[in-house]
Amino acid sequence: MDNLDVMTLADDLTISAEAIIKHQQFLDSKRIYAVLDYMQVLNRPINEYFELTQEQYYEEEADHKLTLQNLDQPIKATTDRILTNHVDGFVNQGEINFTYNHEDPFAEGKYDRKVDFHVLSYGLKVIGAVVPVIGVEALKQHVSKDAILSLGLATYALEHQA
Repeated sequence: MDNLDVMTLADDLTISAEAIIKHQQFLDSKRIYAVLDYMQVLNRPINEYFELTQEQYYEEEADHKLTLQNLDQPIKATTDRILTNHVDGFVNQGEINFTYNHEDPFAEGKYDRKVDFHVLSYGLKVIGAVVPVIGVEALKQHVSKDAILSLGLATYALEHQA
C-alpha cells in the first residue's frame, strides 16, 4: 500500500456511488479498512473498534468531536459521524487544517445510505488529497481520530444496514 491508495479508493467509490448507495454493488469494506489502518491515525486496527463501548473509546482515544450519547452501547451503534469537509494551510510550514461537520445518517428516523456514503467518499477524497503530499506520519498530527473512526463507522453501517 502507498500514499496514492487513499486517493484511488476515493475515486473508485465516487465512480460507483449510485450503485453502492442503492445497494446494487458490493462495498469492498476490507479495502476501505485496509486504507484506514494504513493511515495509522487510530491506535488499533479499525475492526477492533466496533465492539468497544462508546465510553471505552471516549476515555481511551477520542478527540471529542463525535457526539457519544449512549456510553454503554458499542461504538458501532453511534449515529453521529464527523465529515471531513475541507483542508487548507501551508504544507511547507507544517500548517494543515482540516474542517469538519456533523452528519447523522439516522436523522430522519431510518437509515440513509446516502449520508454515510457521502461521509465516507467525501472524507476520503479530502484526506486522500493530502496524504500523497504530507505522508501518513504527518497526517496523524493533523487529522481527527474521530473523523477517521467515522469513516469506519460509515463503512460498517453501509455493509450491515439495510
